Amino acid sequence: MRLSAEILSLAEQRPNALGEREIVLRGLGIPAIEHLAVTRDAFDTMDFTDNRITRVDNFPKLKRLSSLLMGGNVITDVDAKNLAANVPNLTTLVLTDNQISGLHEMAKIAEACPKLEFLSLRGNPVVRRQYYRLYVINKMPTLRVLDFVKVKEAEREKAKRLAMSAAGAALESDVRLEARNAAAASSRASGTKTFVPGEGRSAEESFTTQFTKEQKEQIRKMVAEASSPEEIERIEASVKRGVFPAPAATATVDGGAATPTLTSEAGASSASRKRSVEGDVAEDGAASAAKKRRAE
Repeated sequence: MRLSAEILSLAEQRPNALGEREIVLRGLGIPAIEHLAVTRDAFDTMDFTDNRITRVDNFPKLKRLSSLLMGGNVITDVDAKNLAANVPNLTTLVLTDNQISGLHEMAKIAEACPKLEFLSLRGNPVVRRQYYRLYVINKMPTLRVLDFVKVKEAEREKAKRLAMSAAGAALESDVRLEARNAAAASSRASGTKTFVPGEGRSAEESFTTQFTKEQKEQIRKMVAEASSPEEIERIEASVKRGVFPAPAATATVDGGAATPTLTSEAGASSASRKRSVEGDVAEDGAASAAKKRRAE
């Protein structure tokens, strides 16, 4: 059932146990959020529990809205820009029993809800990820309760230590990779080309952000030892795409056999031209000798 203006007008509207104005839209089979502008920002709480919503998005300006209950749906991701711009005062977000699996979605929720105090993700695959709770606590400093368990000061300190450790740096790198892969998958699914972090940037920026210290040293060595401007351009093109460039002598096509480099091709061409010139000289010499013999 689509969420129409008529459904919204007929929905139960009541003061809840906290004395907040609430609209109840439970169990209606709603597939997507739409037409909420007709509520005229009249509610503190919206209850979308037990529907078929796949994405938290498409909210109009709702400055009064502070609590969003969306448990029991099939949500996989959150539109951080939409929530940040249109629901700026959200303090409670219940996403229990959905299908969120990536830690990068936690970073998006942190970006979207800077005032968040209560968050529940129980029943989502992401809660089984290593360091899930500490990662969320560190990303959301205003959070007071996570998955119905109070956030303790000791946990905040532990989360900070994790973020500053090598394990935390590796975790953050994995989260960024998840975000890139998710963006690429979304782009393919929609059939449109969208920005993917790591692609389409300058070679300098990609070099700084996409490679390890050891890889950077190898790339510098490749550039220093490049035998032609074309070879340097090939290396820069790979770096710009965020791909470690293959050595010139072993560059391959589609993972197949090695192909000649620009330098070797140029050498072969030069040798061929040399042989051709030498042949022409020999032919001219033979012709001159024949003419001389006829004259005698």
